[in-house]
Amino acid sequence: MFGRRPRRLVGALSLLRRRIEEVRIRAHLRRGERALRDADPDLAPERAARRERTLDRLHEYQEQGRFPTNRRSAERVPCFVGANGEPCAMAALLEADSRSDLVSEVMATDPTLRFEDVEDGPLAEWVERQGLTVDEAARVQPTYPEAVEFATDCGPVSCTVARLLVSVPTVAFFAVAEVVGYRYASGLFPDNALKRRTAFAYLTVLTALLAPALGLAVYALFP
Repeated sequence: MFGRRPRRLVGALSLLRRRIEEVRIRAHLRRGERALRDADPDLAPERAARRERTLDRLHEYQEQGRFPTNRRSAERVPCFVGANGEPCAMAALLEADSRSDLVSEVMATDPTLRFEDVEDGPLAEWVERQGLTVDEAARVQPTYPEAVEFATDCGPVSCTVARLLVSVPTVAFFAVAEVVGYRYASGLFPDNALKRRTAFAYLTVLTALLAPALGLAVYALFP
């Protein structure tokens, strides 16, 4: 019975982490789409139409909200097609343009390919035909954390900073809970020192168990 509760807690935290990650990816794609639309480069009509169509497809992709799951690396990396079979934004754009062959080629050679490292070849040519630049493709491409990790070194802050930030609410929770617990125990047994100490000790043990759980929950929120 007791073994199931930690597993349920980890499962609940993992689910919460995935939901937060989906929000992060949507926000990343929205920012990328907005930046590309605001750029308004000087293109020939045909390439301008392709660019507009590609950005419309990118918008549809982020609205659908089906993103890949990284099971290949413990680090935050791009993931062309996830373990759940979902394509990343750039892979989805390739497939929408009937270039599944390029998706298969990337998956066979470098499934965590970063567009910022693409200098030439079929991928760069495809990007160019869409009225985009490789830098713009890199701007759109999200990265994904490994599914079973709570936090990574590649988030908005380092794990060292994350742990320091997490320690603040954890220690504060413990301190406040101790004060409240002492007052509660004193009010509950004002004339019985033994019962008062026993109740306070019980509450201290409970707080000592809850404080790390709170820290773990906050740590899990760092994308």
